[in-house]
Amino acid sequence: MENFSRLKLNRAIWIALIVQKRFLEAAHYYNIYMDYLENFKTDNSDIDASRKLEINYAKEMYISKLNEAAVNLYNEGDFSNAVICYTELYRVNPNDLDIIENYVNCLDKIGQHDLQLTLLSHAETVLDDNPNVYKLIAEAYDKIGNNQKSTHYYEKYLKNKEKNSITADEYNVLGCYYNKLYSDDTHKLKDLRTSLKYFEIASDMDTSCRIFAKNATIMAGKGMDNDSCYKHWQRVLKTNQMTNDDKYDYAAFCLKTERFDEWHKYFDSRFKKENNATYLPKINKLKWDGVKNISNSTLLVHYEQGFGDTILMWGYFPRLVKLAKHVIYIVQDELYPLLKDNDIGVEVISKRNADLSKLNYNCYLPSMSIPIVLKLVRENISVGEGFIKPDKALAEDYKKEFFNNKKLKIGLSFAGSNSGNKTRDISINNFLPLDKIKDIELYSLTKDITDEQLNCFENNKVENLGKTFRNFADTAAAMANCDLIISTDNVLMNLAGAIGKKTFGLFNYTNEFRYFDLTGDNIVWLTSVKPFVCDDIDHWEFVMDKVVTEINEILKTR
Repeated sequence: MENFSRLKLNRAIWIALIVQKRFLEAAHYYNIYMDYLENFKTDNSDIDASRKLEINYAKEMYISKLNEAAVNLYNEGDFSNAVICYTELYRVNPNDLDIIENYVNCLDKIGQHDLQLTLLSHAETVLDDNPNVYKLIAEAYDKIGNNQKSTHYYEKYLKNKEKNSITADEYNVLGCYYNKLYSDDTHKLKDLRTSLKYFEIASDMDTSCRIFAKNATIMAGKGMDNDSCYKHWQRVLKTNQMTNDDKYDYAAFCLKTERFDEWHKYFDSRFKKENNATYLPKINKLKWDGVKNISNSTLLVHYEQGFGDTILMWGYFPRLVKLAKHVIYIVQDELYPLLKDNDIGVEVISKRNADLSKLNYNCYLPSMSIPIVLKLVRENISVGEGFIKPDKALAEDYKKEFFNNKKLKIGLSFAGSNSGNKTRDISINNFLPLDKIKDIELYSLTKDITDEQLNCFENNKVENLGKTFRNFADTAAAMANCDLIISTDNVLMNLAGAIGKKTFGLFNYTNEFRYFDLTGDNIVWLTSVKPFVCDDIDHWEFVMDKVVTEINEILKTR
């Protein structure tokens, strides 16, 4: 046997090592084999031709066998071995997009995201005419949360594709990327509207797809584009595939746009949502439908959702006591001291002391269903003001200790109990225009604010009352001594309205669905709360300029 033939037999070594999954050894022997072939010297032209054929054949064989092993390993979930294969495959064939894509996926599975981007950055330089590289880069940046880069490269991907080959799903993906950019990073209206634009393109391309239309409703709702939102909700409805999440979101939209009948119809789907369903304990009694006569019955109302909701719903209890023989309200422990000694005849029980198995009642109602079963609409949905009375003795104690001055006393609430709400909460620094106003005294009503956080006020030092509050009875007592409350959309805004205190409610451009009209002198639900709404997302300077102007007008009349 001639030397070349004996050399070819070594091919079996690295093939056998691949079969045995000894990939590092296979790569080592393959490289030795290829070096031997490259350096094999002969004067025989036939053997030299065979040598060149063997080089090409061996490379193709190596790629084929290694790729087959890599695919099988990936499908089996053996990503550590698969990545060894793809590393070697990329070395010998760096311009194969399928190998690059699989390699990227493998690196993702083992958490090597920086190597993904290193690989893709190189691929961009060598395959700059291939739009699929931009798609891979966008997906890699999306996985590490770089929304600026993911939107940039996915747009580049679509721009480099034939326009008539772009699918509705691809436009939907770009809409999702822009939604992340808006929600997680910029909070800019232009990014929100760009997200909506791509969702609408996707929905217009495939009007029967529920998810495309639903995504458009979400962004249109955030952008306060009610006409577009309604258009796409009609498409969702026509699919006859509405989930309970869809029904709840549609109910919220209907309230926002004063379609009260549809709100009544779908709002109870909040308890059946697939994602973040509203919690309510299991109650083994019939739910009151608002129709059955309960004049000889005891109605149990159980709180749901947040403190502000419990306070707001309290405004409807004077109506319930006229319908039922007796009414029980189970409330959060923090609200019990505020509501327990009421003068409207409602039995208030704290959650801590509520044993549903021992309570005597005939039917029940989740608190947020009160306006639903009463079929309330714009004309009768308001709870007015002054339906909660602060404790007089507590209020007097706060007056003696903190409010013994003749200045305009202003209570401030920067954030709700659900801290970190990106659309509602306001930085303390946004309130600094108040520091330039004379003859006012400022009081922080927000719990968990440190004195150091309030040191940014230099002229009008802020009294940190929040650290003195044990519960909402204390908060209401302090509020009773204020001439004005300035609050973001949170529980304290609801509490201020409930005790009838003059309140400036601060709302972002994108605001909560219940506020269907913020154009008047009150927020409809609570008549003592006046709305101040941003003209753009997070443009709190616009709001505070108007607040400062109003405070100066109040000072002129004192």
